[in-house]
Amino acid sequence: MKNRFDTATVTMRILVVSLIFMVLLVFGFGISCQSQAPASAPPTPSPGLPKGPTSTEPPSTPPQIEVAVEGFAFKPAEITVPVGTTVIWYNNDSVIHTVTARDGSFDSDSLSEGDMFSYTFEERGTFEYYCIPHPYMEGQVVVE
Repeated sequence: MKNRFDTATVTMRILVVSLIFMVLLVFGFGISCQSQAPASAPPTPSPGLPKGPTSTEPPSTPPQIEVAVEGFAFKPAEITVPVGTTVIWYNNDSVIHTVTARDGSFDSDSLSEGDMFSYTFEERGTFEYYCIPHPYMEGQVVVE
């Protein structure tokens, strides 16, 4: 029987939690800086330099959506996202699963418990996917 707390599993979980914490920390810091910083005028270009587009808004980060693989299902099974979104699947089951596109555009290979797989959707369309060992597990990503 597989030890539920083997080194690789514990290490992977620590990495995933650390990554989530860093994303939340960066996102939270960006909000606190925006709400506390005094309003200022947009920068004025120096004389002799060509004028370019100016923006006071920070560059946006591409959106990310999480899908849990648990209870022999993708949760949520259907999602709609904008172009450029990264979807991250986390295997929370104690058995191996895959995230495999029916059109062959992406495939996670085998995901053990605690593993994750991500894919960035760069084109519009409907992408159906399933789990190879459990073909009744199906999901769909609609990219608008």
